Amino acid sequence: MKRLVVASFLTLLVGCAVQSRPQGGPKDEIPPAITKMVPSVGELNFTGSKAEIVFDEYIQGSKLRGNIMTSPPLEGLDFEIAGKKLKLEWDEGQLLENTTYRISMGDEVGDLNENNKYTNLEVVWSTGSFIDSMQLGGTIDKSGEGAFEDLTIWLIPSGADTVGTPKFSATPNKEGKFELRYLPVDTFDLLVFEDINFNKGWDEGESYGFLKEVPSTSDSSFISIPYSTEVFALPELDTTALDSVANYIDTTSKENLGQISFIIPPSSDSIILFAHRAGDVLINLSTRATSDTVITPLAYYAPGKYQVFGYIDENANGSWDSPSWTLNTSGEPLISGQTFEVKANWELEQPITLPNTDRDEMEP
Repeated sequence: MKRLVVASFLTLLVGCAVQSRPQGGPKDEIPPAITKMVPSVGELNFTGSKAEIVFDEYIQGSKLRGNIMTSPPLEGLDFEIAGKKLKLEWDEGQLLENTTYRISMGDEVGDLNENNKYTNLEVVWSTGSFIDSMQLGGTIDKSGEGAFEDLTIWLIPSGADTVGTPKFSATPNKEGKFELRYLPVDTFDLLVFEDINFNKGWDEGESYGFLKEVPSTSDSSFISIPYSTEVFALPELDTTALDSVANYIDTTSKENLGQISFIIPPSSDSIILFAHRAGDVLINLSTRATSDTVITPLAYYAPGKYQVFGYIDENANGSWDSPSWTLNTSGEPLISGQTFEVKANWELEQPITLPNTDRDEMEP
């Protein structure tokens, strides 16, 4: 009898343990909601050095550090997540008079269990009697490698000779789009760059692009900021291989070679242009400014795949010039991305496509 009671008791315990675990049910897909915010959105005459956001459930923000943007910049900004609260604090005595401030945390705060994101989280207040309502939005016109999310956008007082501390800043999304709100009525110079050394500033050697004298607007005007990580450089060539290929062309039967004539469209600027087969062939196709299409004579070349590269020499100095903030000029347009193949005993007319060079100094 005692054994039966014990066995029944153990069965009951196991049964209770299994039944106590929740089974099924819909997945939580609802982001946390804000129950309290200090300062409140759009609060006026706020001059404190702390902010607090209270949610209706426990929160997390594993990637929040390094992704908080402030406009204008706030020195000493730090945060703490404690349960349902996100606390922000910055150095006292730095707020400017009659200025609208914005702390943006993007989509980096979510609930603790499923990390459902609260989108476009921000704290906005004014130290004066009104909230600035101007804005700027647009996209990064990027060429070359790199992710949009790694870029930083600065708004600098228009006309600045050097790049110093920005008045406002933002980060584009993964499609390269950006938006800056709560701006004053003003005109700005926009700088976009990748902070490679993570010192929260732009340094010589870091890729950049810019657009100057852009006015803030009351609507969602769209602007495009050019940015490129591409540079012009001659490829490394093997001298021995070059000699070998040259000797091959001179001595082999013509049936083993291909003939090419290049068709280069007219350009108001000189064109520095090359075609090369990796490592061992370099064809110089550079031309001066001309209003006529240039057709090169047929010539024999070794079979293989060739790549076209070069640049538009807008200032005719014989070298490629990168963007210049001081001179307010963009980098000279690069020619890249074209390939063609030479086949033995083939004759080919190869057209060359040039980038659009119908542009003035960089303007919005």
